[in-house]
Amino acid sequence: RKRKELEYFYPTSTLVTASEIIFFWVARMIMAGLYFMKEIPFHDVYIHGTVRDDKGRKMSKSLGNAIDPLEIIKDYGADALRFSLISLPGEHLYLSRSKFEFGRNFINKLWNASRFILMNINEDKIREISSKELKEILADDSYLAESWIISKLNRLILDVDKEFKTYRFNEIVNRLYDFFWHKFCDWYIEIAKINIEDEITQNTLFIVLKTILKLLHPFIPFITEEIWQRLPQRKTSIMISDWPQTDKGFIKPKREELFEYILDITTSVRNKRAQFKIASAIKLEVILINTKDKRLKKVIEAYRNQIKRLVKVKEISIIDSIKDKPLKSTVDVVKDVEIYIPLKGLIDFDRERERINKEIGEASSEVERLTNRLKNRKFLKEAPERVIQKAKLRKEELELHIKTLKKNLEELQ
Repeated sequence: RKRKELEYFYPTSTLVTASEIIFFWVARMIMAGLYFMKEIPFHDVYIHGTVRDDKGRKMSKSLGNAIDPLEIIKDYGADALRFSLISLPGEHLYLSRSKFEFGRNFINKLWNASRFILMNINEDKIREISSKELKEILADDSYLAESWIISKLNRLILDVDKEFKTYRFNEIVNRLYDFFWHKFCDWYIEIAKINIEDEITQNTLFIVLKTILKLLHPFIPFITEEIWQRLPQRKTSIMISDWPQTDKGFIKPKREELFEYILDITTSVRNKRAQFKIASAIKLEVILINTKDKRLKKVIEAYRNQIKRLVKVKEISIIDSIKDKPLKSTVDVVKDVEIYIPLKGLIDFDRERERINKEIGEASSEVERLTNRLKNRKFLKEAPERVIQKAKLRKEELELHIKTLKKNLEELQ
């Protein structure tokens, strides 16, 4: 009991195991530890899910449904295997080869985004900016996008630390996925492209990339190390770099909300394009933005060029009152902002009305069919629950789609 090796390794902090051997292994280890060492052998037990195939059967050699991890590594990569497995929630992991595409696609996205950043930042502009200086810079509305992404990044670090303490690894990787793909790549990088030569923009890209690599490293160590070694001013290995720390002074809810007006306006115009089947290659002539909020006007003005590029419009007109809706235009309301998009010359109104009426008819017929099916007692009694829920969800989606189509039709009258 006095050996140094035993003192070093006993007790451990965490045991990772499967649910079926809690009594046969875990409980007996605790009893033996208490009997021989007068102390429990570990403080936390992490019980991982049981791996099953996509039909719900437990994977085994006898069934021949086991997936060889070496084959997955060969086809998708070790990091993709790790990321995909960790992202799956619940007591049972329903696995098929297609599930590993999730991890592979994320790894590819990480590599391509990192490559874009490293190709476009100037190493001479990358510097250690003090927390105080950066906060002062980000207080300027011209750097509202940078303030938004840095605020979201600090929230992310808080969330990751919290989930690590409770071993909710799938929550961590899904939060990392959402931040990196949807906030950083879909929004910030696209906005940063317009002002890519700016020193603060470049440093923000670098700060976020460096931090996200550290947060991802425990889950996908190979690709993060590879990218880390390509960073300017790197120090040794990412494995021994400092873990990111939250600075709550960067978390700015009001500035987040203000910038998200820009994102909502952009999303609104994109949705209208999709609703009226306006090709993305066609540039809109103008959009009119109506708001009485002076602060918001200032922000929209500051991000005029970014909005124009993101929604592909030639001009943006910012107004504070509008007596009559512009003729042949569609309107959307984002919080307290009205967005008008003139449609003249972009669509054939008669043909568009005909198309929408046809689509409403087809969707209504499908809703009627699903309604009758969901009233059928035999179907409700014999169909699997997931099939019933799928039918209900489809019916709700179609009803919402019909409502949107009718609204579009009203705008074309």
